[in-house]
Order: sequence, then C-alpha cells, then structure tokens
Amino acid sequence: MTHWTKLTENLKRLDQDASYCTYAALANTIGTVPAEESPWPVLKVAVLRNFTVEPLLPVLKGEIARMGFFPDFYVGDYDTIASEVMSAQSNLYQFRPDVIILAQWLEGLATRLTQRFVSLSHEEVVVEIGRILTTIAGQLENIRKHSEAPVLMNNFPLLFPAALGILDVQSRTGQINTLRSLNQELLARTKDFSNVFCVDYECLMANIGHSQGFDERYWHSSRAPLSRHALVPVAREYVRFLRALKGKTHKCLILDCDNTLWGGIVGEDGLEGIKLGPEYPGSCYVAFQNEILNLHDRGIILALCSKNNEEDVFEVLERHPYTVLKKEHFAAWRINWDDKVKNIRSIVEELNIGMDSVVFADDNAYEIGLVKHQIPELTTIQLPAEPSQLRTELLKQGFFDSLSFSSEDKRRTRMYREEAHRKHLATQAGSVEEYLKELQIQVEISTPQDFHIPRVAQLTQKTNQFNLTTRRYTEDHVRRFIADPDWDVWYLQLQDKIVDAGIVGVAMVRYDGATAQIDTFLLSCRVLGRGVEEAFLNYVIESVQSRGIKVLKGEYIPTAKNKQVVDFYKKQGFSNNGDLARWELNLKGHASRMPGWIKVKSQIRSTV
Repeated sequence: MTHWTKLTENLKRLDQDASYCTYAALANTIGTVPAEESPWPVLKVAVLRNFTVEPLLPVLKGEIARMGFFPDFYVGDYDTIASEVMSAQSNLYQFRPDVIILAQWLEGLATRLTQRFVSLSHEEVVVEIGRILTTIAGQLENIRKHSEAPVLMNNFPLLFPAALGILDVQSRTGQINTLRSLNQELLARTKDFSNVFCVDYECLMANIGHSQGFDERYWHSSRAPLSRHALVPVAREYVRFLRALKGKTHKCLILDCDNTLWGGIVGEDGLEGIKLGPEYPGSCYVAFQNEILNLHDRGIILALCSKNNEEDVFEVLERHPYTVLKKEHFAAWRINWDDKVKNIRSIVEELNIGMDSVVFADDNAYEIGLVKHQIPELTTIQLPAEPSQLRTELLKQGFFDSLSFSSEDKRRTRMYREEAHRKHLATQAGSVEEYLKELQIQVEISTPQDFHIPRVAQLTQKTNQFNLTTRRYTEDHVRRFIADPDWDVWYLQLQDKIVDAGIVGVAMVRYDGATAQIDTFLLSCRVLGRGVEEAFLNYVIESVQSRGIKVLKGEYIPTAKNKQVVDFYKKQGFSNNGDLARWELNLKGHASRMPGWIKVKSQIRSTV
C-alpha cells in the first residue's frame, strides 16, 4: 500500500465523532507523503504563537485533508511574534502562507491582569488593556504591510475562579467583566484591518467548560493550556474559518422525515401519534425544526428525502399544529420508496449544485452507511437517537458557516423553486429562443455599492462550476479592488417574469497599460443556458473598449468542478496558442454580440 493510498484510507475514518488518536494517526501518515505527490492543492498555514500549539496540529491537518487540501504548516518559535511579523525577510513571509493563525494566551501577554488583578487600580487596568490592544494592533499592522493572507486571531477565555470570587461579576470593573470588555474591544480593533477574523475562545471554553478545557499542569510545565478535551473542538473551530475562506461551505441540507423532523413514523402513528409538540420528546423536534428554519433563513437550500407516502409527509407539514417547517420551505423533495442514493442524486441534479456542497442528515445508520459508500463526496450526519441532541449534532461542525450574509441568502429556497417552475415552462415552449424571449430577461450590470459587497464576496467564495479562475475574495478584497483605478468590478443582477434571482454574477478586470486581464468571471449555475454569460462578457468587452484598451486577456484555471467552462473563451471569439489557460481577444474592430432577448440596464463607466 502506497503512502497516498494509506492516507486516503485513513481519511475515510474521520467523521463527526473522530477521536484525537484518529487524527494523530492520520497526521503521521500525512507526514510521510511528499507534498509534490499530492493531487490536492496545498494549503499553507502559518501559526504564530505565545503558547504551545503543537497538540492542535494533528486535528488541523486531518480536517484540512478532509477539505480536499494538502496541509503544509509553518509554526513560529515560541513567543517570537513581534520579530516574525516585523521583518519582511522573516521565515513567516518567506513561507508565503495562505492563512495566518495568530494564537495568543492572555497570561502570556498580561500576567498582572490574570494573576494580580486585585492589586491593580482601575487606572492601571485601563492602561494594561490599552497596552494589550496596542500590541495586537501593532502585530496586525505589521502583518498587513507584508502579507494579504487572512488572519485568524483568537480572543481570550474568561478566568475561573475570578479574582474576587462571587463578588467579581457584581462589578463592571471586576476581572470577568474587564475580560469581556477586552474581547469586545479586540473585536472592534480587528475591523481596522482587512481579512482579520476572530476565533471565539471565550465562547469555546464556555461551551467546553473551563475546568475541562484548561489544563493547569501542562500550562505550567510546557505552556500548553488546552486540555485533551479541548483539542478537537478548538482545532475544528479554526477549520470552520478555513472551510469558509476556501469556498468549502455547504449550501444544501437534505433531510429524512421520520424520527428526524418528528418522533415516530407518520405512516404508522398517524398525524396525531407522532412526537412533535411542547412536551418532551416532541419539544426536541420542534427545537430541531426551528434550527433547520434558521438555516433556511441563512440561505441554505432545504430538501426532503424520505421513504414515505408523500401525502402523509405533507399532511404533517401543512396540518400539524406544532410543525415549524412548511412545504414552502423546501426547494425539492423525493418522498417515495426508491433507494435514497437514487433520490439524492435526482435532487442534486434538479437543483444543479455540486454533490460536495450537500449535507444529508438521517437517523438511520444503514441509510447513512449506504449513502456514504455510494456517494463518498457527499457529507453525511448520523443523527443521534436521543432527540435532545439533534440540534447540537446538526451544527457542531459548522458545515454551513459562511463569512458573509446577504439579502439573496434569505430568498434562496424561493428562487430555486421559481427556477424549477421556469424549467417546467421551458418544456412547453415551441423553441428555445421563443421561450427566452417570453421570459423577458433583464439584467442589471454595475459597480457594487457597499450593500452589494457581501454578496459579491460570497459568490467568489462559493461559486465553483461556472467560474473561470475560482479565486476566493473577502469583502475587504472587493472593496480594495473597487477603489483601485487599475481595476473594474461588476456585479450582474437578473430578473425575468418568473423570478428575481438577485445578484448572480461577478466580473473583475485588472488593467496594465494597453492590455486588460479578466481576473474573475463567474455566474451562478441557476442562470446558465439563457445567454446571460454571453451578455455579461460582452458588457465587460464593451467597458474595456471604452478605456481604449487594445487587448483583453482571459484566464482559465482548471479545477475538478469547472470543466464546463474549459472552452468558454473559445466560443466567445478568444484565441490562444495551444494553452487552454491563456486566452486573448483583439479588441480593434471587435463588434458586440449581445443576445437580442436580454435587456441590459446599465451604464458603462467611463474612465477616459
């Protein structure tokens, strides 16, 4: 067995209940595989620290591998953050990280604040807090001088027992409330820097329990404060950010029904007999449905896959007095007696999304095992038999985390249902062009304003299929590009007589003398096949021409998901020299080819 085969086999053992030993074994295997042998892209993570972080690394490496990246780590020496971030020639910047983790323990920054709080006057506390904030702001400022890599910076756990015991929390100036204020101010300071995100150690340790999460003995012996109980949840918290930053957020949740959305089997117990209501265990299912509805409101697509009679399921969703979820909350469903693998594939095909962006949740171990075996790229959640744990199990790994939230997210399920209606109408039309004209498609193309930026950034982070370069950008990146005179950034918003799809496209162009380079060109898969991609590109071409540019360059960076756009530039008249990654269009005398059935509402921004 090769090292690579062994690695992929070990990866299969990772699930939501994986132990630290499982991660350690996987990390050891990763250490035997040369990065150049990996078919996965390398994710380079730098860790700067004032405490011992090495015990976190096996979990971080295992979870990064599960994301589909090969983990490559640089760990700075203990408590050398100041020197690492200041020098442009430091090992940190020579490593060229994709992400920087700034891991700091408060006792290493402020011993007086943690150990001698009672001896400090209020004025001295204020000075100490200011010093901590200034130190961290200086670290971030230096990082931003030399690197654009996103920074994951932790806040600080509260201390137990507090300096003044039960009296401490009674005062706004006690140790506990002082640390809470420090964390709030620290979060505010991060907003002064681009692409800095706060990893919430305060909340994490509260959830784990201070006595369970903090190891006093190892802190004193080796400056390793995190106990063995804390290693997996803390490392996974970092990975939630990595997943969102690298576009690995899941966008669809497919759910079973019986013993999942309610207790019991509706076909046998009937509407009145299932467990769903204000008393245990029915209250657990109501709470679970509320959490699923929260995901819906965040823009997660919901679907049902259940071996059941369709009329029985919809009777619950439409008539049960305590159901929170209704039929209209689901974009698709397969409620029949076919096998779930077939039904899941059918749902994913209908929604036109990637299988690896889907999570399937079921209480039945057999069904979960079958789906994992037949569709290994799909993420599964084995729901617990104890209903009070349903909500925790659904959320604990952060599969649906995102670093942005927009108005389009709130309308996503409705848009997918409207899209299904549009496809149905298409089958009734006499010809494709006749149907497209009847749709009355209108697109608005313009430079994003502040309230558009979260959605623009989100599309770069999530769009995989019709995405020529799959570069991932944060809101700060987008703002900087918009402000730069050598860049153009546009969004495309689509509406027709059936659906207001919202912002579904992004294009970014970088200028260099007499040439222009398309850095990003993407569209949501929901709007393909209507000529929108041609309309958007022609708008970009006309805008570039208005600057007096002679040559427009395009780039195609292949991934496992964007093969459908391999010849997009060729179809639009671009040429290459046998290199599918590099394309050019001579703009001299080039005439626009805007589809006649699309009305474009926009004004080309003149910069001449």
